[in-house]
Amino acid sequence: MTLSSLESLRYTKTPSPKLEVLDQLLIPHSKEYIEIPDVEAAWSVIRKMQIRGAPLIALVACLGLAIDINCNEKTKGEMADLDGAKAKDFIQKKMDYLATSRPTAVNLFNALEEVNEILDK
Repeated sequence: MTLSSLESLRYTKTPSPKLEVLDQLLIPHSKEYIEIPDVEAAWSVIRKMQIRGAPLIALVACLGLAIDINCNEKTKGEMADLDGAKAKDFIQKKMDYLATSRPTAVNLFNALEEVNEILDK
């Protein structure tokens, strides 16, 4: 394995969105990817420092949130009957949870704030 062959993040849209991140705690001995199907998994890899780097942390949080909301059957079921304001509150709680994963990550907070601005439109 060469360092040039490592991808920190793998995201595919089809056939259904899928996010995987390289477990950076295992490098250089192993190259293993962790699937991020929901906010809880995104929170976990950020908190455990399995991913590192401000931009990557922000990306994993935002993509993890998007996949959770759009693809996670449990989350979709919980959101099914929510109107606009209640749906925004539901998403905001998930964003607040993600923010606790790395309280000093400025890029994470900036990215979540950008998502919040989009939700306000």
